[in-house]
Amino acid sequence: MKLLPEDPRLTAYALGEIEDQQERSAIKSAVAQSTELQQAVAAIRDMSELLTKGFAAEPMPELSEFEKARMGEPTATRERSGVSRILSWPVLSSVAAVLIIAFVVLPQRSALKEDFAYQAEPRKEDFADQELPIESLISKLQIAEGISAHDDEIHAELIENSPFHSIARPDVKPNEFVESASAVDYSVSSGAAYSARRPLRERRRAPAIRAMEANHSLPAMNIPAFRKIVPKQARELPAAFNTEKYAPIEESGFRSPLVAALSTFSIDVDTASYANVRRFLNQGQLPPADALRIEEMINYFPYADAAPTKSLDEGGAPFAVHMAQTIAPWNKSHHLLRVALKGYEMPWDERPSSNLVFLLDVSGSMNNANKLPLVKEAMDLLVRRLDGRDRVAVVVYAGASGLALPSTTANNYDTIQHAMDKLKAGGSTNGGEGIQLAYKVAREHFIEGGNNRVILCTDGDFNVGQTNSGDLTDIAEAAADEGISLTILGFGMGNYKDDLLEALSNKGKGSYAYVDSSAEARKVFLEDLTGNLFKIAKDVKIQVEFNPAQVNSYRLIGYENRRLKAEDFNNDKKKAGDIGPGHTVVALYEIIPATVDSDVPSVDALRYQQSVEAKSAPGEVATVKLRYKQPDADVSQLITRTVNSDELVRFDATHEDVRFSAIVAAFGMRLAGSEHLNGLSYDAIESIAASSLGIDPGGHRSEFVGLVRRARELSPAEAPMPVQSNGTSEE
Repeated sequence: MKLLPEDPRLTAYALGEIEDQQERSAIKSAVAQSTELQQAVAAIRDMSELLTKGFAAEPMPELSEFEKARMGEPTATRERSGVSRILSWPVLSSVAAVLIIAFVVLPQRSALKEDFAYQAEPRKEDFADQELPIESLISKLQIAEGISAHDDEIHAELIENSPFHSIARPDVKPNEFVESASAVDYSVSSGAAYSARRPLRERRRAPAIRAMEANHSLPAMNIPAFRKIVPKQARELPAAFNTEKYAPIEESGFRSPLVAALSTFSIDVDTASYANVRRFLNQGQLPPADALRIEEMINYFPYADAAPTKSLDEGGAPFAVHMAQTIAPWNKSHHLLRVALKGYEMPWDERPSSNLVFLLDVSGSMNNANKLPLVKEAMDLLVRRLDGRDRVAVVVYAGASGLALPSTTANNYDTIQHAMDKLKAGGSTNGGEGIQLAYKVAREHFIEGGNNRVILCTDGDFNVGQTNSGDLTDIAEAAADEGISLTILGFGMGNYKDDLLEALSNKGKGSYAYVDSSAEARKVFLEDLTGNLFKIAKDVKIQVEFNPAQVNSYRLIGYENRRLKAEDFNNDKKKAGDIGPGHTVVALYEIIPATVDSDVPSVDALRYQQSVEAKSAPGEVATVKLRYKQPDADVSQLITRTVNSDELVRFDATHEDVRFSAIVAAFGMRLAGSEHLNGLSYDAIESIAASSLGIDPGGHRSEFVGLVRRARELSPAEAPMPVQSNGTSEE
């Protein structure tokens, strides 16, 4: 068995809570083989002993019969001691998890210590052994900015969940004074979500506290040992540190067609990266480089590329292919090749029946205004668009999973709404169990020839049960092979796990969007609904062959995690992305013409290959090939287009869609610190974007201009750089 120090099973083992003999033996064996786990177990047991002694002296008030009745518990259970009340599993697990992080994990991350250093050193007189009322302790432990420390419901949550803050020093025992303030770190139990935006009526209160609310009184706590391990500074908490995760992205460099003539990739219709970047900028932060998937930023916007006019039932193609060449706005000697696919725009009455299973994360980490309440709002928008042809089920997951709404026809709106209204957030996140149950429900109500789909709404912070991303993606991939797609909607901040959600969406053959506002929920479920919910072609791949007589070198902008091997293009067993009705998918290649010198590393002439002159075609820059399958087919179809050098258009004369997609790419490159951007400034990016707005349905391009300004304000001062001349390479 492989265990991490923060695994809750380790806490249960240390406290003797595991009853299964086989599981206990496996954990015991894992602990015996790991010094790190041994230290974690010792820390948990030390804290358990410390709390037992500290709370043993805690006087418990006499409760009236009325107060006992308000607690809602059987009379026999109310005779427990104060220690057994407070030392419940949620309390000890929360405290133990914090200790594990503080004593084992965080010391290995020395870089984080600087973020929580203080100006003043703690004084020993701050920790005199004097009685400390719990009201005073709570007022010091400010959990969330803007929350009153004297709120009775905050009292309840603090006692019930015990989000105590611990010392990140492996060389200091729990009952010793901490000399260095820079060693202090703070963590809050994931089971207790604290937020200034969270409505108080949604807060979970401890039964013991509900009984005391009538007179607003709480007992005093005499716990000098606890005060010794929590310095005064530790009671004034900084903002919670960020635990968001993103898969690493390594930007593609230029390649010579003499070495790699073929560029092959799977299409990507996801838009999550752009909305997530917008969230960072709007909250006053530059996004981390790995959060920037440039293809998702480009494909966030609608474009005016023409769609096929003949319907699918009439034998029309599922999408049209458009290509354009222009000058790169960041380097006038380089060219841009834009390849765009525009999906058939399916009328709503042509859509197939849907079997939808909403998989909703209702764990504690979702209890913020920008999480579960926004999930409900987004789901309501979708359900209102459906009718009696469609089915809806709701599966929820937190510490355990359950069926909140059995599959029912979508015209039973009141029933669906009632199920949604009852949802509350709390507990840890057993995402793996929820995913399995959702797919089980989808299989039970599978519609042949219909749209069978699981819609996962989460922040991706799976921390209980099946959490391995490889296992979860295997589940999603197997279900996709059965015809059940996975659409993912990401929510929230601070603990957002983008890497896992993107991997799940890729394997689950669905789209991935990030919802940061009510406006984005409307875009996903109103403006882009058919494209996000249905598919008109699957396993769509693009392969471009470049002519070395015309191309010195090239690079694909974005799509770093969508690359395929050249031989995968003709392999129908190799999965790729799906495209929905009305979707526009854009890919950009930056090309260094053969007439332009570059510092791209070259190779010696190939002895056994034909010469460039022998295999070149006059005037042809590249051949673009596409493969796709009909939604119910297993054999792919091929589309081929040729790109000619005489089709190059000046940047300022090309279509506004070409200019705008190019400048969105430049913005992403600028934020990511690309070495290929050639110094293009935010001012230049803003100027080009503002001149390329076009009709701008939904105002998304105008919003983009504002984000460019915001990024400029948040970035270090830059020297003004004029927009480069955007003529052809011959000017």
